[in-house]
Order: sequence, then C-alpha cells, then structure tokens
Amino acid sequence: MTSMTAPSPFATRDRFPAVSDWEPLMTQLAFAFLALLPVLVLAWLLDPRELLGVSVWAKPIKFAAGFAVYLLSLGAFATFIDPAWRKTGAFRWPVIAGSAAIVLEQAIITLQSARGVGSHFNAATAFDAALYAAMGAGSLALLALAPVVALGLARHPSRRSIDDGMRDAIVIGLWMTGVLTLATAGTMAVLGSHRFGAADLRVSHFLATHSMHAVPLIVWALSPFHVLRRQGVLAVAAIYGVAVVAVFVQALSGHPFPVPISWLSHG
Repeated sequence: MTSMTAPSPFATRDRFPAVSDWEPLMTQLAFAFLALLPVLVLAWLLDPRELLGVSVWAKPIKFAAGFAVYLLSLGAFATFIDPAWRKTGAFRWPVIAGSAAIVLEQAIITLQSARGVGSHFNAATAFDAALYAAMGAGSLALLALAPVVALGLARHPSRRSIDDGMRDAIVIGLWMTGVLTLATAGTMAVLGSHRFGAADLRVSHFLATHSMHAVPLIVWALSPFHVLRRQGVLAVAAIYGVAVVAVFVQALSGHPFPVPISWLSHG
C-alpha cells in the first residue's frame, strides 16, 4: 500500500537545525530577553501602579516576549543561509544594528514604564519626545532584519536546504512582515495614536508582524494537500496579506475588529 504521508518540508537534506546551530547573536539576545521576563513579571507583581488602566509593566513584558520570538525565529531561519554569506558585512552589519536597536527599544520601554509614563506617542516633555524619536529610528533597523534574512534565504541558500516551497513561504512571510509592519506602524506614527475612532490599529499591526510565522505555518499545515508548490504558497500568502489589509482598512474606517482580542490592546 502506498503511504499517504506527506514528506517533511525540512527533511530534504537535514533535520531541522539544533538551537546551537542558529545565528548566534540573535539567538543569544533572544535568550537574554527570555531571562529578563521573570524580572519584569516580578516587577508587575510588586508594583501596583497602572497606566491607562493597565499595569505599567504590561508593555515591557509584552515587548520582551515579542522580541524573543522575533529573534529566535530569525536566528532559526538564518541557519538555511550560506554560512559564507552570513560572515559578510551585508549580513553582519544589519544584524548588529538591528540587535542593538532591539536592546535600545526594550531599554526605553522599560525606563518609561518604570517612570510611570507611556513610551509610544509620548511627547509630553523634550526628554520623552527624544526617547520616542529614538524608538522610531530604531524600529526601522530592527524591522530591516526580516528582509535581510529573506534576501539571504532567497539568494544565498545553504547546503542545509529545505523544501523549495517552504523556503518560498519563509521568504515571502519575512518580506510581508517588513512591508506590512512598516505600513501599519507608520500609519500609527503619523496619526500619533493606535486608536482611530472606535478601532485599534494594533490588531492589524500584530497580524502584519507575524506574517513571518503565519505564512510558513499555514503552508506547513496544508503540506499534505501539496500546498508546498509555488502556486500554493503564493495563494496562501495572498490570502493572508488580503486579510491583514482588510483588518487594517476596517480600522481606518473607525470600525473595531469584530472579535474582541483585549490582550493585543495592552500597552
């Protein structure tokens, strides 16, 4: 009897790389953020202060967790890039700059939370405005990490290859993260708020940021149906992209996301 089991997208030449093989700087920084989380949670438990009805420590916790996931994902994806290209300045300098920007972003968010004031859209004083401007500049550097890894995967793949369709899904997802996150975050920066009428633009921002996870995961889940072919990958990416844009446009029309996701709206 012929097996109906679909081949693993990571089984063409090697198993999925061990954590020790991941890009070192981003991976080590990710674990540093994971180590920071218990400290921030302890501060949340001991400090009763709130900002806009939420603990002042909610935002540092959320961002530390988010940065850890972002860095771990990029570190893992980078193992499928040619090691020789990873040693070039075209890869190393963006990684160093992006990693430094992430540290700066987390430091500012944590500092402002400790002061009991907001970090985003805060221009109450010259000091607050300067910190927010620094965060804006840093966000471009940290966001650039996604397309840099995508470029390496597309043009400089390593011998530790994965299925072509899965590589396409990761590359497209990374580019979508860069483009869609820039669009949603840029709009919030121009508006000076994440609110637009009754809507919250952070929902579309969250979906945009996680394109790099959603597209490959959906393609992987549908791999038994031969979605790993290029046409299937493009279809999945297009549907997800349209969904993100639809949520974004709905928010810009002042209508809230139909399903309450309150935990996305903290901070």
